[in-house]
Amino acid sequence: MDSALAQEVQTLVDDAIKKAAVSTSTYTFQPPQRSIFSPENLMSTIQVLVPLTSPVRDILPRTEGFGQAAGWNKLVSPLDNTASGTNTDIGFADGGQPNQTTQTYSFTSQAYKNLGRDVEIGRQQIAANRGGNLEDIRNQQEKIKATELILGEEVMIMHGESASSSVDFDGLDIQLVTNVNYNYVNSYLTISGVGQQCQVQYMKGADNIDLLIANPRQQQALGDDLQRTGSIQRIIQSNQDGTTGGMRVTHIVNPVSGTDVQLVASRYAYASAYLLETRSIAGDSGVEMEDLEAISVYDVPTADHSIVSRVYESSVLKVILEPFCGRFSGLLLS
Repeated sequence: MDSALAQEVQTLVDDAIKKAAVSTSTYTFQPPQRSIFSPENLMSTIQVLVPLTSPVRDILPRTEGFGQAAGWNKLVSPLDNTASGTNTDIGFADGGQPNQTTQTYSFTSQAYKNLGRDVEIGRQQIAANRGGNLEDIRNQQEKIKATELILGEEVMIMHGESASSSVDFDGLDIQLVTNVNYNYVNSYLTISGVGQQCQVQYMKGADNIDLLIANPRQQQALGDDLQRTGSIQRIIQSNQDGTTGGMRVTHIVNPVSGTDVQLVASRYAYASAYLLETRSIAGDSGVEMEDLEAISVYDVPTADHSIVSRVYESSVLKVILEPFCGRFSGLLLS
């Protein structure tokens, strides 16, 4: 037997033994109890499959993680020497030493959370489709379950709370605490109100606010507000032979720094809206997702009379420039 072929056969046998010996009663990090499979990365497929279903998930930067938890230095106060920052003189005498300040960054960590859905195909279903393609059945179901996973992650990014559910990571509702505007209870966003919030965050050091996430009714309210000011028109006449009605506001101008703020409608924002600096003026991430394992699919050992594959992801949300971001609370949904 060819040595390369023999090595391939030995590898397949080893993998089969490892999979057969897997215990599904525990999911700890110790290798003897963990399933040993080579997952198929679905990230490129997902990006093609649902480009608009999860706009918040799609727009946030993603980095590769490692270990059992994500750790990062979170900004907790502005870096300037004003009263709202370090409140310490930057100057020092010749022959002396600069003033020492307390840390303006705080080390933060969160355990990665597993997100997933299972695809199970019973042997009877396989037998009933004899002559059909089993992989076609699995691929269709995996796409459906991948969409479910993505939508669930979209909700968790905004409303996840590890204190109430140990399998969730903390979302924007929990991690954004410095700039929470409670003045919008049972009301709509206005351009002026967003501008005022930009001013609040600018005074904390935000120079590059670039994203506003809100529910669809609030997005419409911003368009209505601009229409009332006469700054936009809903009807465009074309060559006297017809008109195009309606409009969608995609960006607004930060009245303080002049940066473009992208408007993203999310059906899962609910009564909250989020004004974020996802990247600093220097290009560093202000809010990002960290993936221990990108969205993938792999086989699951089972003693049942079925074939099971799991669409899976292990991730956590990191709010790094927290004082530069803000949240509106209590907004109307209709």
